[in-house]
Amino acid sequence: MALKVAIQKSKEVSLWKEYKDIDGNVLAEFKIRGDGYKPFRVAIERAQNQVASKGYNVALAGSEDKLYPELLLEAAACHLIADWKGVVFVEDGKEIEPPYTLENATKLLNMGDIGWAIWMFIKVNAEKIQADSDAIQAETVGKSSISTNGTQETEG
Repeated sequence: MALKVAIQKSKEVSLWKEYKDIDGNVLAEFKIRGDGYKPFRVAIERAQNQVASKGYNVALAGSEDKLYPELLLEAAACHLIADWKGVVFVEDGKEIEPPYTLENATKLLNMGDIGWAIWMFIKVNAEKIQADSDAIQAETVGKSSISTNGTQETEG
């Protein structure tokens, strides 16, 4: 008799999703990770713990400190967006198509005029991607061998 355990190498899931305008025209594509991605979960936990780590003394707040919403945007930019296609920045009247980097993703969400709209698109899709992945995994696990209640039976 043996206990068989499947070792999972990675729980990371990601899919390409189209960002469309009101008329349904594709403006850009984003490769989005599921929101169960561990570095994202850690980043969110750190953002939530900011008050405890910085303290409640608001007089000590400095210009280098970030607002909670900024931390949420940065967490999504750095950990939920894995890549992109078709993103164009307009700076000083010039259009550039920047490559995906953590810095550019953070810039897109924190400094872009539609950063919040893109963040919501990323967040909603990350939740759906993870939920779909979790459902598939639960279905697969449900089809595995019969489980026991954990007690050991003795032969008599």
